[in-house]
Amino acid sequence: MSVLIACGPTKLTISRANLKPNGLAASPVLATSTTSLQDWEDKIRPRLQEELQQQVFGFLPSASSTEILGRTIISESAYGGKASIEEYTLTATAEFNGMPSTSRPLKLVLVIPKNSEKPVPVIILQSFCPNHDTVQHPGVSKPDGTGFSCGGDGFMAKTMNYVFGRYIATPPVDMILERGYALAAMYPSEFIADRSERGLADLRALSKGHTDEQTRWGAIAAWGWGFSRAIDVLEHDERIAKDGFVTYGHSRYGKSALVAAAFDSRVGAVISHQSGTGGASLNKYKKGESVGEITKTYPHWFSRVYADYAGREQDMTTDQHALLALIAPRPLFLGNARRDVWSDPNGAFRAAQAANPAYNIYNKQGLTQAKLNEYTPSADIAFWLRPGTHGVVKEDWPAFLAFMDAHYK
Repeated sequence: MSVLIACGPTKLTISRANLKPNGLAASPVLATSTTSLQDWEDKIRPRLQEELQQQVFGFLPSASSTEILGRTIISESAYGGKASIEEYTLTATAEFNGMPSTSRPLKLVLVIPKNSEKPVPVIILQSFCPNHDTVQHPGVSKPDGTGFSCGGDGFMAKTMNYVFGRYIATPPVDMILERGYALAAMYPSEFIADRSERGLADLRALSKGHTDEQTRWGAIAAWGWGFSRAIDVLEHDERIAKDGFVTYGHSRYGKSALVAAAFDSRVGAVISHQSGTGGASLNKYKKGESVGEITKTYPHWFSRVYADYAGREQDMTTDQHALLALIAPRPLFLGNARRDVWSDPNGAFRAAQAANPAYNIYNKQGLTQAKLNEYTPSADIAFWLRPGTHGVVKEDWPAFLAFMDAHYK
């Protein structure tokens, strides 16, 4: 494999993903034609959740709560009068073994269409960039202290947009509003820093009651938990559809979007783009980024147990198809790029195939396409493969919104 560019989240290569499933089927088999719905929900789902926490993500809290500290109306006539912008300040509390711990204050920015005749779905987005880059309005708060920004015309913005695409920092908000959807933006580093030492310190501070360092939750699990705290706030808003909480993320936040849905039934659908290792792609017989590589580069993302499986992934009793199966029967979008072999599109496709039995239990088909490039937006598991590399480019959001339209219109 010839590497052209190496960077934090990915490696860009001249290799291309095979358009047909290529490799061994995911193991173990999660369900059969004789598995009952009751057995699935009462026995198998809890076991899968337990195994994924034990072997990959670390354990999530036994109880959680969210407190709204403040709400500000930033604009009642934004985006050409099409929407209002609101900003919440909140804290989140996680309880482990009866001991609660509370996060630093964080912001949630809501952009919602005006004058809709009925409640609208909301795309809850986690981003590499602070909220003021995601929702570019001067009234949106900037993070305290760091002054970090990846928007505007600076070197950081130009570099990110060149390497990772025009929508890596800022989604096409006008396009989202025109299709009738709201957008909620949160910056995960406000409560769990995406830096190894500080991130690990944040994770410990937010899980004081969990004393086992091997199975303490990693940032991916905590960020997934953060999606749920956004839902805590938004589920009381009568303007938002009760089945319309859609978790969206790219790369590392594609992983957290999947975790949120797997552990929170309030999530109505998932758009997970190029989530790769520790996301939708299988750990066993994989291509691209290995368990050893991801846990060495990002030691704060997963539990220590996951790192211990590096080089012996076959000893795991679970794999990432279990994460996808836990989302059944809800709609699931898996985005990929053909030259993003580092994220292993083929492994994600085989994981989706292996999740089908869970969808079948609910009388859903799951993944219906036979090849990676036969995108079907209306499928229960919609698999998107475009040309190009890792990032969020102009072709991606129309595909995301076609999936939304197919399942919400």
